[in-house]
Amino acid sequence: MMKKFLLFVFLSFAMLTSYAQSLVIRDIDGNVVTNSEITIGVHPSLEVESNSFEVANETGSNILVNAVRYENDCTAGSGEFFCWTICLGVVQCGSDFMLGMPFGQTINANSISPLPLLTDFEPSFNSEEDGIEGTASYTYVLFDNNNRNDSVYIKVNYNIDYAVGINEINENAISKIYPNPAQSFIQFNLNTNIAHSQFEIYSMVGQRVKQVNIENAQGRISIDINDLVPGVYFLSEKNSSVTRRFIVSR
Repeated sequence: MMKKFLLFVFLSFAMLTSYAQSLVIRDIDGNVVTNSEITIGVHPSLEVESNSFEVANETGSNILVNAVRYENDCTAGSGEFFCWTICLGVVQCGSDFMLGMPFGQTINANSISPLPLLTDFEPSFNSEEDGIEGTASYTYVLFDNNNRNDSVYIKVNYNIDYAVGINEINENAISKIYPNPAQSFIQFNLNTNIAHSQFEIYSMVGQRVKQVNIENAQGRISIDINDLVPGVYFLSEKNSSVTRRFIVSR
């Protein structure tokens, strides 16, 4: 009964978008994805599928914008979390149909949000096993905190399928990061030979904070993280789908 009520709340949000719309959502390539849905292919062995969306205020006034996430469908054992003003913790499939941010962020007139909408999906949350094939779907609604008639949304579908291609550097090529938590450096084992690789480190809000180029990489790789403040980060290999999460703690 409660889930049906919450679904009604979401549908009410969706209907409101036809009355007013001051906000625009764009993907990482700058494409407008306001009030639409996107589908992303995810291999079951992928650790994290991360996506970042820019939110723009196209009015002449500042707007305090808040966000809420609705779980439309999910696969057993998967997990999801999202960031707006802050990053909420990973929530396992079926745990919370609706999650809202405790407070919003102000988007100045004719500007983009200081922090992006960051969405993360883990097909095999808290498990060493591959995720289960199927479809997971989440809807993210952004709204004017002072006028809830002014709202937009993006629906993200994850198609979890072994048929989804894995790039040259696959999940098995890179081990998990150690030590984790780490203090001054992180290490991982690269079980293949790569002539040129580019590893990037992102913060929890999707900001790239470090980039490391490695030539003829193979074996144990070490990256200095003394310049990173304590927190949660993601290490990605730029030319592949591989992502590893780690914590800096001092």
